[in-house]
Amino acid sequence: MPCLCKTIILDVRIFNLKFLVALAAAGVAVPATAATSVTLPGWVCADPDAVFVSRFDDDGVVPHDPSNGNGGAYPGKQTRTLNIAGLGSGTQNYYIYLPNDYTPTRSWPMIMVLHGVAPAGDSYAMTTRNNWIGAAGAGHFIVVAPVADAVNQCWDGTKYVACESWLVPPTYGPNDYDLFAAVRADMESAYNIERTRIYGWGFSAGAHVMHDLAVNSYSEAFNASTMAAYAVSAGVLQGLACPGPTDAGCASLLASLPRRIPVDIHIGNTDPNYALAVADHALFLTQGWADDQTIHYVEFSGGHTYSIAQLSTIWNNICPNAVTP
Repeated sequence: MPCLCKTIILDVRIFNLKFLVALAAAGVAVPATAATSVTLPGWVCADPDAVFVSRFDDDGVVPHDPSNGNGGAYPGKQTRTLNIAGLGSGTQNYYIYLPNDYTPTRSWPMIMVLHGVAPAGDSYAMTTRNNWIGAAGAGHFIVVAPVADAVNQCWDGTKYVACESWLVPPTYGPNDYDLFAAVRADMESAYNIERTRIYGWGFSAGAHVMHDLAVNSYSEAFNASTMAAYAVSAGVLQGLACPGPTDAGCASLLASLPRRIPVDIHIGNTDPNYALAVADHALFLTQGWADDQTIHYVEFSGGHTYSIAQLSTIWNNICPNAVTP
């Protein structure tokens, strides 16, 4: 849904390796070699229940790497709490949705969804989670919606108000990339997550962050080697991921990735980021992505927003992808 606050373009950062030891201790799988993209057989997304029966040797490869977590409450809307010292208040709620047929005896795809700049509080994360419920129920996947920790001042059209955006590296102390790692570790412990099918999506500032996670190596939990695919709505590479005002830095980053991670770009034709999104699409193509295969580019009539109906389309575009280390 559209943000009422002025979008904050997050600062460009330098490379910052992190999380490897913590993730290994938490039991999160971290790839030791170059990741490999897998295109799933058509029946996996057309009939998601089929992945839970004995069809692993039929009609293509379906990789399988369950986290075997158990003990988390299900199904439906749930709230989980983390405690990361030095990050915000030190207590972080995040919001999840598990389809009605969730069972820990099966491993499930998971998508992390990131809201845009939002009024202070948890309501936008909850709304973002809720907007994905229809797609998640139909597609049989788990939705995870963290809450941003950076507190800013945003113009709402009449006055400045407190708002939240994502706290990104480099920072002194923990940031929201630490939060993402903790969320993944917690979910893999509490639920049975299919590690080969972890996805990401973001809107606006959250989309800038999602591009950054995929293009850079700031996070060992969500990156081009660990995400099966990702999607952005109203977000652009130069919002955060790329090191300058031209495409030159972006091109070298894309060229250096371990794989052509599948990406979906949704952009309104009157969005202020429209021209940059068009340029992003062209850049991905020049660096080896292919339309309607490794990249889905969708323009729609509208501005800086997204619709619930678009989320189902986005899922249909990224669902056929998996990744194995």
